[in-house]
Amino acid sequence: MFSTCLYCHSGLGRNEVLEQFPVGRRLAFDQHRGRLWVICRSCTNWNLSPLEERWETVEACERLFRATTVRVSTDNIGLATLSEGLDLVRVGTPLRPEFAAWRYGSRLRRRRLHLPEPAQAAGAIISTSAAVVVGSVAALAGVAYELTSSKRWQRQVLRPLELLESRLQYDRPVAHVRTPDGVLRPLRFSHMARLELIAGDTASPWRLRVAHGDGILDLDAAHAVQVASPLLARLNIRSGSRLQVTDATRRITEAGDAERYIRTSALMRQQRRRRNAIFWDDNVGVLGLTPTERLALEIAMNEDAERQAMQGELRALEEAWRDAEEIAAIADAMFVD
Repeated sequence: MFSTCLYCHSGLGRNEVLEQFPVGRRLAFDQHRGRLWVICRSCTNWNLSPLEERWETVEACERLFRATTVRVSTDNIGLATLSEGLDLVRVGTPLRPEFAAWRYGSRLRRRRLHLPEPAQAAGAIISTSAAVVVGSVAALAGVAYELTSSKRWQRQVLRPLELLESRLQYDRPVAHVRTPDGVLRPLRFSHMARLELIAGDTASPWRLRVAHGDGILDLDAAHAVQVASPLLARLNIRSGSRLQVTDATRRITEAGDAERYIRTSALMRQQRRRRNAIFWDDNVGVLGLTPTERLALEIAMNEDAERQAMQGELRALEEAWRDAEEIAAIADAMFVD
């Protein structure tokens, strides 16, 4: 078994994950064709392993790749990093549906059941209790106004109470966004109803339109995910059951991929707005989506962000694989009768 690169003669390193093949810190495999390579960290060349050492290792790599919760894929290449530090590069049909279910299922269920920190819980209880108390007092003040029709009572008591209730309920900051002037501005609960996804043709990137205290801001895809992720997490705090995650994953799969689902979400809002479904359908909420559709959008945005972050490396791996596969096909053919 070789331990140095066939091209630059640098050491390939070792892993403690695969007992039958401890060579290398980044392995590439193609289960369909039975190929196994060790990718050199120094020169990035792909070293084809001997035939007799492949099949058991390739099967083990496939099992490990499917079991990991951190992986990204293109149409031909998937990349996963194991907790032990071993990178696996999988050649073949991507596992996007399984990726979404594996990666987000347990996390979303944990979030739904997660109890907040004591300080956060206390703050939420105090805020909610204050809003309830003020709302009750405002309701009593409203009854008193109806009975007395006193303009002074309305001006000095009822309106201040209603304003205080509104601030407690709707003026709570839920996230922040940095505007082009460099100022960090709060996005409040009252702004959530004005969130909007905008997606034109596939040649132009999708955008997220957000409202804040001083106007409206359009964010491109890269910046949109940074803002949308915490917002969607708050909106989806009660979502994440096994059934919802399965349904959300199915919707992304049917759309084709994460970016297509994001664009589909923008289109659904437009269609429902034209039919006024946003106003009469109680199941349709923020962004013109149902809770399961918003959960799928959260998953899709996170997956698309990771795909964009890894796109350069995946593109380089795919180009290297095409060259390595040509050499591997010639080399393996030499041993076939």
